[in-house]
Amino acid sequence: MELILDATLGLVGTSHFSVVTIRDIALACDVNVALLYHYFASKDQLIRAVLARALGQVTGDYELRRHAHQDDFLGDIGAWFATHAAMAPTMMSRMVKLMSDQAAQPVRDPELDTLVQGFYSFERTLIVSTLEAGMTSERYRPVSPAKLARFVGLHLDGIFHAAESRGELRIAEDIAELRDLLITQLRP
Repeated sequence: MELILDATLGLVGTSHFSVVTIRDIALACDVNVALLYHYFASKDQLIRAVLARALGQVTGDYELRRHAHQDDFLGDIGAWFATHAAMAPTMMSRMVKLMSDQAAQPVRDPELDTLVQGFYSFERTLIVSTLEAGMTSERYRPVSPAKLARFVGLHLDGIFHAAESRGELRIAEDIAELRDLLITQLRP
């Protein structure tokens, strides 16, 4: 099953998911098409499973990292940045492409939309709660947590999109620069 999900993410991470066929996925896995249909009733169900797994891997990695970032000035935000930088080469860029392709569809899959919105809600909540806790403890200067969370989320997305569109593979460096900018903005 993991082979199927990994191969599918690899294919939809390099081609628009609408042009990737079940046959393409079967060939990439070196399995019979019937086996794919044994696990997944449709390509749409497979794509949903791929995105759900990828999003779960990102949030799982973050949960593992957050305890190591307790002394980090950015706390949970620092762990979120570390997850993005670490997972960028293997998965994040592909996942972001799949989410972008879904958003550009004239008729969108509501289940995929729910997965994507849940991911962004998770991100927003962790950033806002970290900022609020930092301001309450006077570790951070007063800011608008909702506005800064949106700024950070948009910039993280922009880093991944820029890497693809510009062909600049400097995701970790760009995330480090975003981190430095955020620290500058938060220091009292």
